[in-house]
Amino acid sequence: MAIASNLDIQRLEHLYKSGFRDTFLDNALRKVIERQIARDGADLARVNEALARFEQQYNMSSEEFWRSFQTGQMPDSADFMEWNIFCKMRQRIVSRLQILRGGDGTALLTTMS
Repeated sequence: MAIASNLDIQRLEHLYKSGFRDTFLDNALRKVIERQIARDGADLARVNEALARFEQQYNMSSEEFWRSFQTGQMPDSADFMEWNIFCKMRQRIVSRLQILRGGDGTALLTTMS
C-alpha cells in the first residue's frame, strides 16, 4: 500500500486551489478524514483511560503532573516516564483532531484530567 507523500498532498492542494472539483474525490477525502477522526477519537479515549489510572494512583491531575514533570520536580521513575508519554500522546492526538475537524478545536482544549 503506497503512502501519500507531501508531493501528492501538494498536488491535490494545487489542483483544488486552481478550481478543480470532483464529487467522487471530495467524498473519498471526506471519508478518509472521518475515518481518521474516528480512529483518533478511539485512541484518545484509551489514552484518557490510562491517564485517569495514573491520576487516581497518584492523586494528581495529569495537567499538574505534566507541569511538575516538565520542570524537573518529579523523579524519573518508570511510572512517571510512562505517564509523561501518555500526556504527550494526548497532546498529539488532540492537535491532530483539531486539524482534522477544521475548527479552532476549543471543544477539545480541556485539561489533562
